[in-house]
Amino acid sequence: MDFKKKYHLTVDENIFVAKRNIVDYIWKSAKLEGLSVTFPETEAIYNGMSVANKTVDEILAVNNLKHAWQFIFDTVDYPTDFNYICQLNRYVGDGQLFFDAGFLRNVTVSIGGTSWKPDFPNEFLIKENLTLL
Repeated sequence: MDFKKKYHLTVDENIFVAKRNIVDYIWKSAKLEGLSVTFPETEAIYNGMSVANKTVDEILAVNNLKHAWQFIFDTVDYPTDFNYICQLNRYVGDGQLFFDAGFLRNVTVSIGGTSWKPDFPNEFLIKENLTLL
């Protein structure tokens, strides 16, 4: 078997795999963010159904992830530049889910399990690094 071919998918093949696994990707992202949604609840929310005992923020977060993925599918041929990434972030944090979604973070954040605090993002360095892709 040609392993190089196996792990180098075309854009269309990548889109196919992503769409086939979209609910799983959204569920895993939600769990990573600490949301208490199960896979079946994530699937129900993704399909536009209501789910009992979930907060508005949990439902909003799942829907935002769905919309962010749809944005990626709709714009797969767009260049991955600073504005594109900001727009994607805006989809994820829409509805006041995150403070200033779509803009660079300007408040201190903490990461659980460590006292380390990440530096503030630097727009110039981000744009410079994106040109290296």
